[in-house]
Amino acid sequence: MVASAAALVILAVGTTLVGGRVAQRQALREARTNASLLAQQVAAPLVNAAVRDGEPAATARLETEMRTRMRDRSLSHIKLWSADGTVLWADETSLTGRRYVLPADVRSLFGTRNVTAEVSGLDRAENVEERDEEELLEVYAGTHDADGRPIVFEAYLPLDDLRRDETAIITGVLAVGIGGLVLFQAAVLPMALRLARRVEQSQAEHTRIVRHALDASELERRRIAEQLHDGVIQDMAGIAFALPTVETRLADDPAGQEARQTVRTITDLVRRDADALRSMLIDLYPPDLAAGGLSTAIHGVADRTREEGVEVVVELDAGPDVPLEVATLAYRVVREGLRNVVKHGRAASATVRMTREPGAWVVTVTDDGVGPEGAGEVRRGHFGLQLLTDTVHDLGGTLTLGAGPTGGSVLRVTIPPALAAP
Repeated sequence: MVASAAALVILAVGTTLVGGRVAQRQALREARTNASLLAQQVAAPLVNAAVRDGEPAATARLETEMRTRMRDRSLSHIKLWSADGTVLWADETSLTGRRYVLPADVRSLFGTRNVTAEVSGLDRAENVEERDEEELLEVYAGTHDADGRPIVFEAYLPLDDLRRDETAIITGVLAVGIGGLVLFQAAVLPMALRLARRVEQSQAEHTRIVRHALDASELERRRIAEQLHDGVIQDMAGIAFALPTVETRLADDPAGQEARQTVRTITDLVRRDADALRSMLIDLYPPDLAAGGLSTAIHGVADRTREEGVEVVVELDAGPDVPLEVATLAYRVVREGLRNVVKHGRAASATVRMTREPGAWVVTVTDDGVGPEGAGEVRRGHFGLQLLTDTVHDLGGTLTLGAGPTGGSVLRVTIPPALAAP
């Protein structure tokens, strides 16, 4: 709507400017035609040697004819010029007989029948008597007097006709052009509003589906975590406690040295696998995110990364008011980012940051390792990172993986405003 209104305003302004220029060109064309006819057929035959000598009778005839032409106010002023710049006659009687330096464009009209016209600012020396008037349309027409001597006919016309033509042109164009566009906008507006509502409803439905998918994923992770904790991990813990007893009983058997070694190996393997499952259980379902423990959960991931030999600095702008959806996604970003630092980055240190920007949360994981192979895109084969990318994009957020300014890699995720809203 704003763009359409701006287009209409631009079109209206353009129409006004163009309409004014068209009206002015038309007014100048008509002024040149009328001045040429008046100069050739009316003024020139009345100018002769008697007028030049100032004889009263000849001057009176010219005066009467010129005043008659001015009576209907179609002409504001008239001057007749000789080639030497002398005013042969003027309606302002004080100018008659005076001599002025004419501009080059006027001097070039003597001896021709050419005509020039322009809107005058009345700033020449001979316009001293007309300075208190507004702008006038100034016309010069070359001709020859009754004796065949070159003269120039000068007339000043009011701009009333020009203004009327300008108004008529602008009004006509605006009424048809702008009026038609306004009607078109009025017809399109209801459809645009309906389309906008459908888009909003589609976006709301998409958000609802994504939230539902996240809730379902959360429930599934919780179910898997419960099964691991109550089933597999408990069983493996029991096995790890029972195997040392078997090893002790085999100690009395002289031939059981190989069996004892096998039991000891199996015990170590079961304990390592149980520890790995407990770590996976924490990754699957951090127990304290819902209670505002995002900081604790992220520091836990950082501690496990430090055990792999990577020093991790954590900088969080996250308090207990972080929504659960934001905390869950931020935790997944940090977990996947640090996991890739250990597996692929060959880095010595990494930094985890979470900041609040206007309308969104931003999570970054940077390291000083070898850096990504392709900046800006997630390389195929990084399955965990690809899953995270799809999830972030489904939520309307952005995920970028690129090289850092001094080397290494930067994983940056913007959590969308819909999830960031409290």
